[in-house]
Amino acid sequence: MPTRRALVIGAGVSGLAITYRLLRSDWEVVVLDQPTPREPDAVPAALTDFGLDASRRLGLLPALAERRHPRCGLVEVDGAGLPLAVRPKPSPRHPVLGRDDVAAVLNDVIGGAATRRREDFPALVADDCGVTATFARGDADWFDLVVGADEAAAEATNAILPRSQDHQPGWSTVSRRIEVASSCAVSLSLSNRSIRLHPLRDAGSAVSFAWRHVPGTPWPELFADLGWLVPSLLSHVDGVPDGPVHRVRTDRWVHQRVVLIGDAAWHLGPHAERGVSLAIGGAELLGDALDIFPDEEEALCWWERTLRPYVRRAQTRIRGLDDREAPWDSPSTRSANWTR
Repeated sequence: MPTRRALVIGAGVSGLAITYRLLRSDWEVVVLDQPTPREPDAVPAALTDFGLDASRRLGLLPALAERRHPRCGLVEVDGAGLPLAVRPKPSPRHPVLGRDDVAAVLNDVIGGAATRRREDFPALVADDCGVTATFARGDADWFDLVVGADEAAAEATNAILPRSQDHQPGWSTVSRRIEVASSCAVSLSLSNRSIRLHPLRDAGSAVSFAWRHVPGTPWPELFADLGWLVPSLLSHVDGVPDGPVHRVRTDRWVHQRVVLIGDAAWHLGPHAERGVSLAIGGAELLGDALDIFPDEEEALCWWERTLRPYVRRAQTRIRGLDDREAPWDSPSTRSANWTR
């Protein structure tokens, strides 16, 4: 049987996870990343059962466990630093990992097995047999499958799988590792801005600021009215924010031989605590579908139909709401997701 070829657009966690899964089934994989990759999210989160089970089956769990961060309770506070709720620490069987930790493990296991190209994304033309990709330098190549992985792939795949976005300003983020010790994870969530703080295994901490994008306003000024530890955290963080990233809607993740995965298909919010688990679990499920079904389009449709409930559940748990328009943080969010 001829070797099947796949083009993976985007080298974030979703792109690397599907690359690794396809390589395990003897696909020839080309990974395309932009010349200026996005800074990885520095705030860790515990793997859910979906991501944990997929990591175990893929043989990734021992390496991931070596990079785990401390398990700790999560305290929700208000703008003055007063505690509002406490969420217990995750189970010992669920490692707490950052996106950069998972990406490092995936890069190690992939090694040189995949071809990597760092250039602007190509123009895609899909038909019933595959996808032709025409690159910026004028050369064209043909693939059995194209996977648009992570938010960066949206531009390349939008002509084939158009996406709509909500009417609110997008979320911008700044995430950094800082030399500040913390004994617990902290969440400060307001209607249009939020902060996450989590201890790391090297005795430092990870902090992430997220806010609804306001053109022309320096981002630290958006948090200047908050007290507690916020001024101290701001003094340790600088740099250009990532984003803005808009919450997207797409009626489908699959069209012929083009498939979207990760942030290219769904948006889990500015901190995306469950994004790593969905990336690993979704990649494993996609590889399994392509192995089981003889027809690739049938495999892709089955994969989307099977994965969508997991994504909807993650979106609902994060927002505390269904998929309708609603404020990011609301009383219903807190009552649904936090133990008071």
